[in-house]
Amino acid sequence: MKMLKTVTGLVLRRRITTYQSRWAKPDGLFKVHPLVSQALAENKPVVALESTIITHGMPYPHNLSTAKEVEAIVRNEGATPATVGVIEGQVRVGLTSEELDHLAQSRTSVKVSRRDLPYVLSKRLSGGTTVSATMIAAHRAGIPVFVTGGIGGVHRDGEDTLDISADLTELGRTPIAVVSAGVKSILDIGRTLEFLETQGVCVATYGTSKNFPAFFSPQSGFSSPFHVRDPEEAAQLIAGALSLGPQQRPVVGGAHPRGAGSSRPADTGSRGGCGHRGEN
Repeated sequence: MKMLKTVTGLVLRRRITTYQSRWAKPDGLFKVHPLVSQALAENKPVVALESTIITHGMPYPHNLSTAKEVEAIVRNEGATPATVGVIEGQVRVGLTSEELDHLAQSRTSVKVSRRDLPYVLSKRLSGGTTVSATMIAAHRAGIPVFVTGGIGGVHRDGEDTLDISADLTELGRTPIAVVSAGVKSILDIGRTLEFLETQGVCVATYGTSKNFPAFFSPQSGFSSPFHVRDPEEAAQLIAGALSLGPQQRPVVGGAHPRGAGSSRPADTGSRGGCGHRGEN
């Protein structure tokens, strides 16, 4: 979290913006929480968070307690959390406690990716936003940093099925710095990194090595092209990328906490028994 505070502080001190402020004005389809708006107006750090972990990642009440715990961690580090979700056809950047509880308990919430946004908004549905939809909303609100667990990627046998997460194309088009625990270990991590290279995404591992993390494991068996050793280096990389304009989109893969999860490389080669999850 120190890294996030350092990154957002440096980005804001340099007055790097990710979107024209006139587009961030609220309308019938888009609303920014007052605390998030105030923090952005006062040039204070804001961290965007996704909400599919709430609607589709965990059962109730663990999903709600996890969401609140993550927001509390962000607050304790001096930043304002902005959990993104869709409530009755309106994109919300920053959710109230009542809205978090609504998404946590709802059994009809939609998993909202870029593809789904027009339909969900037109039908006034509610749902949790994936990496791609969260990036879109954060970009519109002017939030430069987004934190998530594991990003989507190229599915195994993706060379035949073309099953590639919309997260990857969004990372190639929307100028938001994404800090994550790497790619979900069930995916084809090697091809995912190749796809990110094709999209022009600057990928770096946070820590002392270039080992690219695989969500639950600090080692995927693959390496990032770059690594940053501490919060200051991460902040410089992200601020430098965003200052170059909308053509630059950095991704920082956080090294797994010591002692947690497996220290062995994730099984990224086996194709049997994995199947396709259909994540977008």
